[in-house]
Amino acid sequence: MANCLRWLILFLFLGNVVFADENKVRCVVHGKLVGMEVEDVLLVDATLDSRYHGTTVTVKNHCFECVLELPHAEGYKLIFVTRKPWEWYTVPFIAEDGKVDITVNVDKNYMVKRGKFNERYQEYRELQQQEIGWKRYSFMHKFCEGQWDELYYFLVIEELQRRQMYQSELDEELERAYHVLAEKFVSSDYTRLGKILLDGFHNVRSGGHYVDFEAPDLEGNKVRLSDIIKGKVAVIDLWASWCMPCRAKAKAMIPIYEKYKDRGFEIVGVAREFKNTDRLKQAIKLDGYPWLQLVELDDGCRIWTQYMLGNAGGGVFLVDRDGKILAVNPKPEEVQKILEQKLGE
Repeated sequence: MANCLRWLILFLFLGNVVFADENKVRCVVHGKLVGMEVEDVLLVDATLDSRYHGTTVTVKNHCFECVLELPHAEGYKLIFVTRKPWEWYTVPFIAEDGKVDITVNVDKNYMVKRGKFNERYQEYRELQQQEIGWKRYSFMHKFCEGQWDELYYFLVIEELQRRQMYQSELDEELERAYHVLAEKFVSSDYTRLGKILLDGFHNVRSGGHYVDFEAPDLEGNKVRLSDIIKGKVAVIDLWASWCMPCRAKAKAMIPIYEKYKDRGFEIVGVAREFKNTDRLKQAIKLDGYPWLQLVELDDGCRIWTQYMLGNAGGGVFLVDRDGKILAVNPKPEEVQKILEQKLGE
């Protein structure tokens, strides 16, 4: 695998077609449904959580059409939910310049036609589903003769997200590939997302350093995390109103907070909510959290991505006065023990 990726990096450097930020893509997506009764479909950026993001496209006479105007080719997915709530389909594709035809057959899965990127992306997906790792990486480097950079960049970001989701190790060659492409795609959202992912891989672990961020409080005032916890032993509690295990852990921390809050201990809660904060306010009132609560609304700050949490409900991070992460997801009794050592009785 490592040798394949080294060749991949070499091809990237030797590619003679370089991405330019002024390039534009106008992708016309035409879809046809066979044997499926669906009123609309959800169009979602492939890097986002389809449970909370996306644009609805209306289906008429078993067909639909939408237009995407993008700075460069990007990964997208279509979500089809049938009249049976448990039956749904996801169709990944590359939004590239020109027309993309997608046929979804309830009996024969789906087919994406047209476009040089989509043809090769489907080949890659087949290898991915077979979990043939070394072949996937060998296949990747074929994209790196310059004209394939846009597709390859998406594959790199997709792989980084996959490894974050499954808590897999970061591959050195994969990281190098990102840095090479980031120099070509300076203004791309993939460049910004890739940096966030890599910072998380390097920092969010016991012995690493917490990732600083800025998020609004319940009144909409922007608050920087470091301004609150600087010089203190602190718990960064990432949670959500709908995550009951998260709330149970947080409630168990209340007596510990009351005991040590005047000795240099702080807790900052950050709630991942969608559309509004109504349920969050109800949860805070019901549970009685006495510490500051910030809001990650609609993943606007990508805090869950920064902290390697993917689609998880939340996570708890105990940090020392210097910002070093002492423990990830410690139990309340573990926090109590560490505070006894750091702050005394």
